[in-house]
Amino acid sequence: MAQNDSINSKHIVYAEGAGIGGYGSLNYENVFFSKGLFKLSARIGVGTYRVLDFQNRFNPDVIIPVALYGLFGKTHFAEFGFGQAISSTVHVNIENLQPDRRVNIHANFSVGYRYQRKTGGLFLRLSYSPLIEYYKTFRHWGGLSVGYVFKAKKK
Repeated sequence: MAQNDSINSKHIVYAEGAGIGGYGSLNYENVFFSKGLFKLSARIGVGTYRVLDFQNRFNPDVIIPVALYGLFGKTHFAEFGFGQAISSTVHVNIENLQPDRRVNIHANFSVGYRYQRKTGGLFLRLSYSPLIEYYKTFRHWGGLSVGYVFKAKKK
């Protein structure tokens, strides 16, 4: 754990508008490595695209963003990342005209700016996060994140 001595705040909870989790997502991120000005973190979240299906019933599309980020800086960070967006979406089954759920995986990349103080508190991120839907279609996308960084407990 010696490599993590310089991390005072490493647990992050945030909401992201747009980004890799659809129109909005709630996320948890953990900074698991730090060496000098370089840090690595991992993220998982849950988001949605639509909440009503084609029959106008509550049957939300669910998106689970998973990503790894490399960060460079002290309080103001350049951020680079990649990951997957796992989607579970509802479509019409043409045989019986009923809802049919499909699960797909999409690639994502991220380049952006992050504000994260060493002592915790306010977390901000602005990113360009293109998606490669179904590993075929490139979509320009971006996100804005606001959240809170928790101070790690000392051992």
